[in-house]
Order: sequence, then structure tokens, then C-alpha cells
Amino acid sequence: MKIKVQEIGGVPVLEVSGEMYGGPENVKLVELLDEQIAAKKKEVVIDMKKVKWIASTGLGILVKGRTNFADAGGTVRLCGLNERVLTLLQITKMNSLFQVHDTREEALAAIQG
Repeated sequence: MKIKVQEIGGVPVLEVSGEMYGGPENVKLVELLDEQIAAKKKEVVIDMKKVKWIASTGLGILVKGRTNFADAGGTVRLCGLNERVLTLLQITKMNSLFQVHDTREEALAAIQG
């Protein structure tokens, strides 16, 4: 898994690619979200259009990052989920934990109001 970080209109966008199976590279996602908390960001978008699959450990990492961010008063938005990943989130009811958008542009537009 790789993560590219950029800021668009003051909103951090974390572009994740590859597969989320757990391990040290997946923990990096939680660390990057914690960095956004430290920077006092209240919204973050995780663009997952290049994520092929998420294992249970990867889901746990997403939830941990989201929990840390929510505890700091922030919102994590996911976008670009493929059908497999979206179905997994729906089956596990984790889609209710996140703001889910089809595209990065929709997620950013929702933040702007």
C-alpha cells in the first residue's frame, strides 16, 4: 500500500493505492491521520480509487484512524471505493462510520458546503 498526501483548498487528501492487508505500511495511514489532527484539520478525504482490496486488518486500521480523527472533532470522508470495497463496507456496516462519496470532487464539494 502506498499513500500520497496533498492538500486541496485547505483539505488534506490522502490518496491510497494498492491493497490494505495490515502491516507497517498500513499503520502509516493512522500516523498520517494523526498528523492532520496535530495540524488542527477538521476534515480529511481518503481517496481509495486505487485500492484493490481491504482485508479485516485494513478495515481495523481505517476505523482506528477514523476514531482518532472523530475524537479530535473531525470528519473522515472516503471516496472512490470500488464495488468490492464498497460492498465490504456495507456488509460490515462500516459505511455508516464514514462519509462516503463517489469521487474526490464530490467529497471536497460536500466539505465546502
